[in-house]
Amino acid sequence: MNSPVSNQNSRALATGKNADVKPSRLLVQHDKFAQHVMVLSGVSFSGKCRLHFVDEKEKVDSAYYLGRLLPNLVEDCTRLLPTGFIFQHTARFTQD
Repeated sequence: MNSPVSNQNSRALATGKNADVKPSRLLVQHDKFAQHVMVLSGVSFSGKCRLHFVDEKEKVDSAYYLGRLLPNLVEDCTRLLPTGFIFQHTARFTQD
């Protein structure tokens, strides 16, 4: 993964002309489309859930959330909060 690039923090000190500075010190190269990862987890006063990684190039819609992510979160919450818990969601499909 690429960190954000800030040219404000990159300085090239030269005693002569700018042409004397190596081009590698003046140019910052980075990927046009940096890799990314989507992760879901939960945190409560009783502890934290496991990290659940979203499949690469997967769109997280309500069907994916209900089928792949929510069952894992319910399992984690049942382990952390055996006396009960409440999920708060705004999506109608998820509430139903």
